[in-house]
Amino acid sequence: MDNTLVQFLSEMGGIHWLILAFGLLVAEVLTGTSYLLWPAVAALIVGVVALILPIGPEMQFLLFAIMTAVLLFVGHKYVRPRVKGGEPSDLNDRARSMVGMRVKAVADFDTGRGRVHVGDTQWRAAMDKGNAKGGDELRVMSVKGTTLTVEPI
Repeated sequence: MDNTLVQFLSEMGGIHWLILAFGLLVAEVLTGTSYLLWPAVAALIVGVVALILPIGPEMQFLLFAIMTAVLLFVGHKYVRPRVKGGEPSDLNDRARSMVGMRVKAVADFDTGRGRVHVGDTQWRAAMDKGNAKGGDELRVMSVKGTTLTVEPI
């Protein structure tokens, strides 16, 4: 078994590298991590080089290892952040999505504390300056835990 693996690896050519690249791309599509993308690109490069230039298996594996390391570094540091987008989404962050929202005071604020309506829910609210009366329009400035920091509009 050991001898068969060594023989197979020593006979790897350009077509084998292209098949490996395709297999890694399929695995990347199934996982969606982007970490298998870079070895797939490295295998594709080695496959093309092996088809064009007569290089031995040792050089093919060395080229594959170097290309994989370089592409992983470059991809993780420069490509991945651009693909993911710089700004985090508010989609699953209710607190961040409430900042800037207009809300109504449920009742008079006592000493800068009160409750506000956000949609069909009441939230605890605090004001840094002043007080609000029941029914006043307020704007959410920040969220700390379950308390909204608001100010008059």
